[in-house]
Amino acid sequence: MTINDIAKLAGVSISTVSKIINGKDSGIKTETREHVLHIVKEYRYKPYNFIKHNTNAKTFLLGLLLSGSKKNNSFQYGFLTEAEKQGYQVQLCFSSSLESREKHIAALCNNRVDAIVCESVCEDRDAALAVLKNTHIPFVLLNDEDPQFALAYNYKNAGYAAASKLVSAGHTHICCLFDKSEKHEREIAAGAERCLFDNHDVYAEYTDLYEALYIHGCSAFVCCGRETVLNVYEYAVLHKFRIPQDISVIYVDDKDNIGNFPPVSALALDLFDFGAYVCTAVINKPEKQNTAIAPYVANYTYNDRNSIDCPVRLRSKRIIVIGSIHTDVLLSVKEYPQIGESIPAHNMSMLPGGKGINQAVGAAKLGAKVSLIGNVGRDFDGNMLLNMLHENGVDTSSVHIDTESPTGKAYIHVQEDGESGIVLYSGANLSVAADTIEQSEDLFSDAAFCLLQTEIPMCAVKKAVEIAKKNNVKIMLKPSAVEKIDETLLPLVDYFIPNKKELHQLCSYGQSIEEKAAWFLNKGVKTVIVTLGSEGCYVVGRDFELHLAAAPFEPIDTTGAADAFISALAVYLLKEIPLSQALVYASCAAGFSTTRTGVVPSLIDTATLEYYMHKMNLK
Repeated sequence: MTINDIAKLAGVSISTVSKIINGKDSGIKTETREHVLHIVKEYRYKPYNFIKHNTNAKTFLLGLLLSGSKKNNSFQYGFLTEAEKQGYQVQLCFSSSLESREKHIAALCNNRVDAIVCESVCEDRDAALAVLKNTHIPFVLLNDEDPQFALAYNYKNAGYAAASKLVSAGHTHICCLFDKSEKHEREIAAGAERCLFDNHDVYAEYTDLYEALYIHGCSAFVCCGRETVLNVYEYAVLHKFRIPQDISVIYVDDKDNIGNFPPVSALALDLFDFGAYVCTAVINKPEKQNTAIAPYVANYTYNDRNSIDCPVRLRSKRIIVIGSIHTDVLLSVKEYPQIGESIPAHNMSMLPGGKGINQAVGAAKLGAKVSLIGNVGRDFDGNMLLNMLHENGVDTSSVHIDTESPTGKAYIHVQEDGESGIVLYSGANLSVAADTIEQSEDLFSDAAFCLLQTEIPMCAVKKAVEIAKKNNVKIMLKPSAVEKIDETLLPLVDYFIPNKKELHQLCSYGQSIEEKAAWFLNKGVKTVIVTLGSEGCYVVGRDFELHLAAAPFEPIDTTGAADAFISALAVYLLKEIPLSQALVYASCAAGFSTTRTGVVPSLIDTATLEYYMHKMNLK
């Protein structure tokens, strides 16, 4: 391909082609210049003989000089793709110092590149700019703020946008995690800092996640890059922080680095598009002699992975459960053994148990924010139970580890008719004391209900009642494994929930259920609910009385029915459902819990319970 061939294809004179190729086309129309350049690039024409004698000749070669940042991959690909599209080749160089940068610039000059894109580095920015100016080759400074020479991606806006997502969710203690050696990440952090400043929130940098979470109480994190968010996700899993229930997380990275794992919301940057834009802008300089560079408007894509929620303090009030935590050993038998009798068990299983666990998981499965207070041993069972609670969304920050006592156990004999009897070994549950409750007093500040039972020492029960009343928290008390109840507690109890056997054991007055329930009312209890198994329940208050039939289920194991009943009742009262309707929900939840062996696996979730209520026209 000769210059004569180019002239014929373009329909212009050889002289016109020569002037355009050699940058002496000031008097030639823009349309003609663009048409000739299009043909020259299409046919890869290079006037080799002329280049030797004329340094103004176009080589259709661009120089791209970068710092080697880890965020440059997509930018490079976008730049190279656009250069190929426009008929240019690219000489790509990486430099880590001013000396190497000068060598690369000299090499680019020797290769007679048509223009240079050079990434600005603050440490030697002025020196590099001086070297570029001396080359007399058109150039662009990448990610610099000089309006005359620079094109920059607005990472600060990206950081601002990411922090805004957290601020709009109600977070005021936000930590930005970034690599200080990366200029891009420093700018993202600066944008996040500006967002917090504009919203009158305090910005601070923390040395590690422990300091941010435990000392300064950060509830949300802006992470710069996927590597950083992976570290945060791993830390959260290891230390039992749930995302987004306990902490909210968002990260900022190039869209090519954002995947399905970790499942964290992300602000995706289109650096490929920015690379193409920079390429077009730098080609514009030698081809059109246009030195004005329009600012780049960055578009961000928000990938929602449901990792952002409002802070815990702003959510609905919590339910506090204080009770026993142990492992259930279930033995399926035909009937209870008599004294001196040995009977076979048809089946044996070990499951999480204890009224504390049952009620906490029951309420959590129904969507409530739940905190459990209790003790486990430093053993395999204790670790297993903590993991199970975490997996079911129960806050275990107040479940303490007793280093001297093992985790409690319950040996449950389940008869063929579903009725059960329990032998308890309390273990670490006996070390739950008044100061155990006092250590968790902060939980009561945003609580609505405290679910109590008497399988823990009475001193802890009394302290829980005292703190609950001080914080206007309603109390549901289940008397269990106790022969008598301290009558001074009764005026402080909002809902007293014994079963038929417990009612008769605790009250010697009267004969009927109604008479005994009335005795507790006279002692100050506000509402008495007597659970009657397959006969439903009897409920009485100051000005109402009702009998509620049991939900129609065929029981297999009734062990946790009362706990399922209590947890569901608390959840639906928390939703401001009237007591009469909340009792229907509770009855259905209790019925469901009897259809499987073991309590925790049989506790119902919100969707299933609501579907059943709708199907049976009980709502």
